[in-house]
Amino acid sequence: MKPTFLKRGREIRMLLPTKIRLIMKLTFLILFAACLQVSANSYAQKITLSEKNASLEKIFRVIKAQTGYLFLFDDQQLQSARKVTIDVKEASIQAVLDQCFQDQPLGYHIVDKTIIVQPKIVVKHGPRFVIRGVVTDESGLPLEHVTVQVEGKGIGMTTTEKGEYDLTDPNVDEETILIFSFIGYVPQKIRIGNRHTLNVRLVRERKVLDETVIIGYGTTTQRKSTGAISSITSKDIATQTIDNPLTALQGRVSGVQITQDNGLPGAGVRVQIRGQNTAAAGFIPLYVIDGVPFTLFNGGQPTTDALNAYGTSGANGNISPFSMIAPEDIERIDILKDADATAIYGSRGANGVILITTKKGRKGKTSLNINVSNGIANVNHYIPMMNTPEYLQMRKEAFAHSNVTPTVTNAKDLLVWDQNAYTDWQKWAVGGTAHYTNAAVSVSGGDAQNTFLFSSDYRKQGTVFPGDFDNSSLSGRLNAGHRSLDQKFNMNVGVNYSFAKNNLPQTDLSSLYDLPPNYPLYNADNSLNWTRTNPLALLKRKYDGQTTNFISSADISYKILSNLTVKANLGFTQTILKQTVAVPASSQNIASTATPATIAAANNLTSANNGNDNYIIEPQVEYSTGIKGGKLQLLAGTTFQQSKATGITLYGSNFSSESLLNSISSAGTVTVRYNNYSIYKYNAVFARANYNWHDKYIVDGTFRRDGSSRFGPNHRFGNFGAVGAAWLFSKEKFMENIPVISFGKLRGSYGLTGNDQIPNYLYSPLYTSAWTGYNYLGTNTLVQNNISNPDLHWETTKKLDFALELGLWDDRILFKTDFYRNRSSDQLVSIALPTQGGFVSYTGNFPAVIQNKGWEFELTTTNIQSKNVKWTTYLNLTINRNKLVSYPGLATSSYSTTYVVGQPIDVQLLYHYTGVDPTTGSPTFTSKGATPQYATDRIPMNVGHPYYGGITNNISYKNFTLDFTFQFNHRNGFRNSTLTSNFYPYGYTYTNQSTAILDRWKTTGDKAFFPSAGVNYDQAYSNLASSDYNWGDASFIKFKTLSLTYNLPKTWLQHVHMSGASLYAQGQNLYTWAKQKYVYDPETTLPGTGSALGAGRYSAFPQLRTMVVGLNLSF
Repeated sequence: MKPTFLKRGREIRMLLPTKIRLIMKLTFLILFAACLQVSANSYAQKITLSEKNASLEKIFRVIKAQTGYLFLFDDQQLQSARKVTIDVKEASIQAVLDQCFQDQPLGYHIVDKTIIVQPKIVVKHGPRFVIRGVVTDESGLPLEHVTVQVEGKGIGMTTTEKGEYDLTDPNVDEETILIFSFIGYVPQKIRIGNRHTLNVRLVRERKVLDETVIIGYGTTTQRKSTGAISSITSKDIATQTIDNPLTALQGRVSGVQITQDNGLPGAGVRVQIRGQNTAAAGFIPLYVIDGVPFTLFNGGQPTTDALNAYGTSGANGNISPFSMIAPEDIERIDILKDADATAIYGSRGANGVILITTKKGRKGKTSLNINVSNGIANVNHYIPMMNTPEYLQMRKEAFAHSNVTPTVTNAKDLLVWDQNAYTDWQKWAVGGTAHYTNAAVSVSGGDAQNTFLFSSDYRKQGTVFPGDFDNSSLSGRLNAGHRSLDQKFNMNVGVNYSFAKNNLPQTDLSSLYDLPPNYPLYNADNSLNWTRTNPLALLKRKYDGQTTNFISSADISYKILSNLTVKANLGFTQTILKQTVAVPASSQNIASTATPATIAAANNLTSANNGNDNYIIEPQVEYSTGIKGGKLQLLAGTTFQQSKATGITLYGSNFSSESLLNSISSAGTVTVRYNNYSIYKYNAVFARANYNWHDKYIVDGTFRRDGSSRFGPNHRFGNFGAVGAAWLFSKEKFMENIPVISFGKLRGSYGLTGNDQIPNYLYSPLYTSAWTGYNYLGTNTLVQNNISNPDLHWETTKKLDFALELGLWDDRILFKTDFYRNRSSDQLVSIALPTQGGFVSYTGNFPAVIQNKGWEFELTTTNIQSKNVKWTTYLNLTINRNKLVSYPGLATSSYSTTYVVGQPIDVQLLYHYTGVDPTTGSPTFTSKGATPQYATDRIPMNVGHPYYGGITNNISYKNFTLDFTFQFNHRNGFRNSTLTSNFYPYGYTYTNQSTAILDRWKTTGDKAFFPSAGVNYDQAYSNLASSDYNWGDASFIKFKTLSLTYNLPKTWLQHVHMSGASLYAQGQNLYTWAKQKYVYDPETTLPGTGSALGAGRYSAFPQLRTMVVGLNLSF
């Protein structure tokens, strides 16, 4: 037997004796047949053939030339074959072969791209049907003891140690269906047809522990992983109505804290993995999309991941770059947390790594999937505010207690406005209904060599604001893969293009919650009421943002030897963001007597154009070999990366007409407010060694040497690395007598990672001419804007992790717990300078140490698993403790009033409020002297997250599936500005208060929690603004997601030629249980800076309650 048309086969035949050649041929056939898989695409080729009295070998040559199929046969067998006459056009390969082998003593069967020719089996004992073959696993190795059974009959057998079976029975015929089943593998049902040889490849049943997990520059499984990794898949994402794939992680993975800036479309998402590791440098994790590190679009400012970090903003504030990626395109998201998992990324892994893998094409017939959904969204909680009588009474008390007489100037609400009018400004501003529309389509398919996937997604989200505001996006993605016939060359290319348009007010209208309830929009003369910023004016100030995003990646590999592969990851991304904020004169408080010139000067437009280009090249080599019964895998590679950020912000004024506010070129005066051009370069070499001994003992070591252009020549390079180990003790002999434990693993890791998230070029003096405030003869001057520091170097984090993983009762219960301790040093902070030098600070390294220590728990249970019902539960819990371990010289530094050794890094120092003086109604505080002192009397108040997590249940019954998640978050607290005024006495100005202020001091002897109302600002109220009197518990439990899906029966779909169809209803942010009711949403209370993740004093637009219905069709 030979592979046809290979000359070297004939040369070997001449050198060897005939018997040896025959043995080699037969052995090769058996091995080849055992290693190949059954192909579903064998009959897709079309053949045109016209021959008369031709030999089978000639026919084979023609078919090979047209299709690329290989033939395996024995020379002697062809000698007995008859000549063939055939004339076909555009026929399938099966039809051609059936005609060629008709009335021949030979038969054939197709395995992948190979046609094996062999003698037909002649049944000599009556009408007994013979079927035989080999059963293999996914890698082509034979499977012993596989059950081969005739469906519906008591006939069957098991395979031999070579995976062979031979079934002969008069009850077996061409219509018979064979069932192949084996423990740990997915059963297969196959109709025999006119075949007498049927080789079958069984696919391993993918349990949770054996699912592929993406790691840095490779893959593993949860069973074999030596690092701390958490994951979600496309199934988890599909049950949620989200516009940003990162939010799919909320409540579903341990060790990851995710907070949205607000509930508006495209808003920023803040991610923190295992606590805050840094005092001032960036805390943002590294994002890797399809193997390519994603450089954050931030104009060289790494303390935020906002697209508009150096542009302008609308009501949604920061814009997340990941809102440009359609959630439907995501295959899985893996979060790397400990040193073993992250150290391969070196200086960029200190804050953890998030790997996003998009969907790829799969071989098989071409399939079409259509998913459409439509829904509504609204605010599900409003802050309880005082009504008109309650508000007016507070204002009257304020004037009386302060001995001030109300006038038409200082008390319009009492003397001018309608005393009976009432407007619920929350309902007016954010009480509308937002409409949601999404349509996604994908086409995929391929064969053993080529695969493809094309998808497109359209999404439109309205707002709850009055007026026509929305966010819309359109994206398209193409993925193509190719594998050579000899399986040595592989290539996968992905391209994603998206466009988003954001049309919003400039200002978040939820801030109007504290307008007086009797505030009129118009004065008596029908002019706008400007006692406070008029809500109608805010609607006229428009924000327009247009984002174009292009992401491309390529993964290319070539297998030089069976154990040696060279590969390369290539990537290029480009993001362009164009923004305008138009403020017409009609939206400003301009005197009615203003001249046209004054009005024209008031018309203004801010225009910002920012762009980012990023490329990366990562050549690599992989090698594997066996050593002393184990497997050693080696990886080495290098990284070349460059990111270029450009941006300019212009301010235009003196527009002759408001209709011209759509173009900066129409401005009479244009000023450059910001101009940026920066290049960030990053190079590295890296290596990893992994040794696996019988899947029982696994050791993994990584090393990386990084070079970053953010540091000067003296400290440009840094070395990072880690070691991890795992012991699968469930494979030990002593565990054989403990059947309850189906899986057990102990693992640990230790390593060093780094952080270079500081602005570019701080090691060198920088100058600017944009909007400096200084000019010479009307021209802006060049001004130095930093003090250089050539000794800047890496911020480093030492990570320690120990974990136990268990599977009980055949993995029906999976449990995992991690203990971790991360210590970050050489903090990159702003160091104070004497003001005489002209600069107040510079960026440098300080030997402060920040520690995050905690526990993570994950529990997955299969509660019910029967023919019609399956119920699984997943629970995760994270307990984290953050503290400043040491800070030499803290007492004399500029941070002496900000940080406290032994306390969390996000601590707030506040006066302790002790209540109201019952005689005067004034606030009182704890102090060492007569009055509180800022430096000595403030106490630390923690705003962090002691524990958080979530619980998800998935219940399926026949064709119905119910999935729901509860997210919980315990927060120490936050300063609630929506509970009361922060800086002024109640009633000081035209500001409504929450109903909590009804419990305020009113007269001598009152025992109230809140001080008296007043219109005079004194030191006592100044201290109140810096106290914990409005400290609120920010803990909450949120009914985060609910999804109900009905899959139509396949018997219905066969009539319309569909492979699948489902109807679904989903809900997001359905209900929140929170101790603090005087806030829109405890999830989106912002600190004003990025570090504390929703634990600060400011309030923002809440997450909307969203409900959608949808239809998913597959063809």
